[in-house]
Amino acid sequence: MVAEYVTGLKAAWDVAKALRAATDSIGDAHLTLQMAELISALADAKIEAAGNAEKIAELQRTLQLRSQLQFSDGKYFKELEEGTQDGPFCATCYDSTSKKIRLQHVPGSTFGDWHCRVCNGSFR
Repeated sequence: MVAEYVTGLKAAWDVAKALRAATDSIGDAHLTLQMAELISALADAKIEAAGNAEKIAELQRTLQLRSQLQFSDGKYFKELEEGTQDGPFCATCYDSTSKKIRLQHVPGSTFGDWHCRVCNGSFR
C-alpha cells in the first residue's frame, strides 16, 4: 500500500516536472508560479511518504517481535524454529521500554534465580 503511494507520488512528480518545463517555454508567469507550488507540494508529500514508510516498517518489525515473544513464569522467551526458545528476557524492561534485556542466571540467590542488570529486577 505504501509502495503504491510512493510510486504514485513519483509519477506525479515526473509529470509536474515535465509540465513545468513546458510552462517555462510558454512564458506565463501565473502558470509557472502554480507549477512551482505544485512541485513544492509534491516534494513535501514525497518526504512525508518516505517518513511514513519508515514508521510502518518499524511498527511491522515491532509487531513481528511481539508475536514471537511468549510470557512464561514472569519472564519473556523468544520462540525460535524447531520449538526451541531464546531467553529469558526481563519482563519489566520489555513491558516498560520494549527493550529485550537478557536476564543473567544467578542460581541460589535469595531474590530469584534470574537477575536483570538494567532494572535490577529479580525473577524465579
